[in-house]
Amino acid sequence: MNVRSVVTAVGVLAVGWGLAVVFAPGLATLFPLRDLFVKFVGLLAFVQGLRVVQSRRHTDIDGTDTGDPETNVTLPIPGQEFDERLRSVHSGPRKRRFRSRKELRERLESALVEAIVQREGCSDDGARTRIETGEWTDDPEAAAFVAGQPAPRRSWREWLRQSFGSESAFQHRAQRSARAVARYVEEGR
Repeated sequence: MNVRSVVTAVGVLAVGWGLAVVFAPGLATLFPLRDLFVKFVGLLAFVQGLRVVQSRRHTDIDGTDTGDPETNVTLPIPGQEFDERLRSVHSGPRKRRFRSRKELRERLESALVEAIVQREGCSDDGARTRIETGEWTDDPEAAAFVAGQPAPRRSWREWLRQSFGSESAFQHRAQRSARAVARYVEEGR
């Protein structure tokens, strides 16, 4: 007979004796070994604790890997896509450069049409009319760019500054127009 079956038998007998005492309390006075009984139960609990500790010492520890709860999420910066498109209008074959310039201008125009429709409560055609007349902004260069019209005449100082700058005339006009559209949208909020 091994230790496990002896401990199990003693446990079953102890539970049976406990149930018998619950239903017939007079059985508890049969054995006057009160102090000895408490010490015996304590010894059994100690032996059982040692047995569990010994069995756990020889087993591998299984743990759960938790993910990092505070991961950094990179979100796009507002206007970053526009800036990347604006930087790329001078790269690649000529046909692609013209197409990317046209798409950039049309994107600004569609954003402005949507903003005018929401702010003024007019139709798309009414918004396009306001864009063509330039009444949506007080910046004539931005109004001309979004409407697809040639740039108004610049002063010599402005022409000279732009000639020695790092951005082309198209990039300058596009950025100026984007700022004007952003101002229009912000004023409408």
